[in-house]
Amino acid sequence: MSGYSGMWAWLIQRFSGIYIGLFVVVVTLLVLAGGELSAARWQGLFVSPLMQAAAAVFIVALLFHAWIGLRDVVLDYIHPIAIKIPVLLLILAMLLASGYWFLRALIQVDPT
Repeated sequence: MSGYSGMWAWLIQRFSGIYIGLFVVVVTLLVLAGGELSAARWQGLFVSPLMQAAAAVFIVALLFHAWIGLRDVVLDYIHPIAIKIPVLLLILAMLLASGYWFLRALIQVDPT
């Protein structure tokens, strides 16, 4: 199975890219179709459990997509292992912190 790790990364990159693109198009259409854009309307968009689930899947897809892309850049262009590992760990920490922040903000949506 380890011989297919590159194939799994490629598949995750493609499927996450498709989902990210579709989500952005749908949210853009919802925002444009609703009239005046306000903070209350934006929050109201994410009150629905379906929209919260879709947004949670979006952020997970975005994090995987970013990790694979950044990991590949680091592996291709940073050669000393003493630099490569800390850079990868820093990227991973940044992505995990960003994902935590987003999901925490998503859960705390309050339309009142």
